[in-house]
Amino acid sequence: MTAIDKKAFIANLYQRTETILGKAVSQYQNLDELSLSFSIGDGNWSIAQVLSHLNSYGNYYLPKMEAVLEKPQELSTRAYRPSWLGAYFVNMMDASKSKKRYKAAKQHQPVVDDVYLEVAEFINQQERMLKCLKAFETIDLNHTKIAISIAKLVKLQLGDILSFLVMHNERHVAQIKRIQSAQTEALSQRTIAATFAP
Repeated sequence: MTAIDKKAFIANLYQRTETILGKAVSQYQNLDELSLSFSIGDGNWSIAQVLSHLNSYGNYYLPKMEAVLEKPQELSTRAYRPSWLGAYFVNMMDASKSKKRYKAAKQHQPVVDDVYLEVAEFINQQERMLKCLKAFETIDLNHTKIAISIAKLVKLQLGDILSFLVMHNERHVAQIKRIQSAQTEALSQRTIAATFAP
């Protein structure tokens, strides 16, 4: 795979994560329980469920990334070179390249007890992600590897994991936007129906 300047790679992921965090703070955090629980229909997730799904990834990967930072690391400016497997997983999550829907693995199925806590946790995780990204500017993204959550025997380079997580978040942020549009449409239809009701 083609080598990517590490500084530019991290800067890109940092900016995209800031955008995701901005949406969570300005939009999701201000939604009421009904909006966070709204689902398009059977088998479709609500915003809170989407966030729970994303939080399950953060719950697995963030501690592992933070553990990397706790160990002494050699300073490195080495370019990041995606692995073929890492690129495959990232491309799977890229909505511009793949419209296919994937069923969440058992350990990443959403479990929502409190819709507001899911939003708060998601915001907290994105803030932690930004701190990790900043710290990874000086670390070799190719040498360090982390086992993936759905198959512990498979390990990906740190750079692959970072790229996947941000792309995965973006894919589901787009899903949240569709849920919000569907809710707006449903409310509009109800208003029209009520207006013309006898």
